[in-house]
Amino acid sequence: MRESPAALLIGLLVLLSGCVEPPEEERISERVASEAWAADGIVGENEYSRTMVLIGPSRSGYSGGEMEISWRNDQEHLYMAMKGRTEGWISIGFEPLEWMKDADMIMGTVEGERATVLDLYSTGRYGPHEDDAFLGGTYDILEFAGSERDGYTTIELKRRLDTGDVFDEALEPGQSVSVIWAMADQDGRDLKHDVAYGEAILPLIQDQVSGTIAATLSPREEEGVLFIWEEEKVARDLYAELYRETEMAVFLDLARSEQSHMDQAKALVDKYHLVLPVGDEPGSFSNQPLIDLYDELLVQGMRSQEEALKVAAAFEEISIMDLERELEVAENEDVRVVFQGLLAGSRKHLRSYVRDLEEMGIMYAPQYISEKEFEDVVGD
Repeated sequence: MRESPAALLIGLLVLLSGCVEPPEEERISERVASEAWAADGIVGENEYSRTMVLIGPSRSGYSGGEMEISWRNDQEHLYMAMKGRTEGWISIGFEPLEWMKDADMIMGTVEGERATVLDLYSTGRYGPHEDDAFLGGTYDILEFAGSERDGYTTIELKRRLDTGDVFDEALEPGQSVSVIWAMADQDGRDLKHDVAYGEAILPLIQDQVSGTIAATLSPREEEGVLFIWEEEKVARDLYAELYRETEMAVFLDLARSEQSHMDQAKALVDKYHLVLPVGDEPGSFSNQPLIDLYDELLVQGMRSQEEALKVAAAFEEISIMDLERELEVAENEDVRVVFQGLLAGSRKHLRSYVRDLEEMGIMYAPQYISEKEFEDVVGD
């Protein structure tokens, strides 16, 4: 048994009891990109090396829909296609600090035969999304094209991994990139997304072929994958219960995010033929330290909204510590990619809880990670 708690993400879809509706399964497929890339608004069968299907459920204010993101990269450039089930705008944002804040965003529309791709930057948690050039940066989409067929909008684009623009995220091969995505049912850039939205992890390829992935995991890696999946389940179930008690939207949103984290870990479980330690029933766990932690934090969090936010922030600290420890021993590339993405997610969640406490006039002090690491995470 592991002694302390941690975090992770992709795989099965299961219903949370009560108010929380989880997102659909994210699926990443891999292939050899044998076709030459062309900006023509048509996604060739072998034009991209990886494809991920993201599904946003219908919910209040959103009709629900799916976005298919395909990509390939070499050492200098990112080539990407976004295909959304809408006739409105579609968008993706790289590495948001918190919600949409500081996200390097790309928005695409197609009107008739004319495609438009905007290079944007989100200056606040919920916007606005300004053109990089308006803020003093540069427009860095090198090539693009788009099409609109059978109710789907497709945008293809090319940009440098590192554009040198302060308003663009500097990406690199092998990086696990945290992304947000959204779609609207109309083309106006000032219209709010109303079809679907979500978040995901986009793993860039280490080399031009595909990156090396070992056929098996070590016993230590197997243990880490299963533990991280269960810890993400603890986070999902804890936040779902805190939402039902407090009705604070942040817990609903982050419970959905933790479901996504579970799904990414579950993809590793399935790929390496591992057996989950417990079923998906909410509140059911196998690891005794995790059971004790869940029970303790749930009791404390039920006392007030303030206490609920504090215990959630503490849990994200624990997740950060555990993921950092797992990364120290993980050697398999795809395990490291998932863990790095989950670590980015836990840091983002910690920022969200800390900021919500600050808006209540409460300063949160770190309970588990060092003061320096805490400042590095939330001090932006």
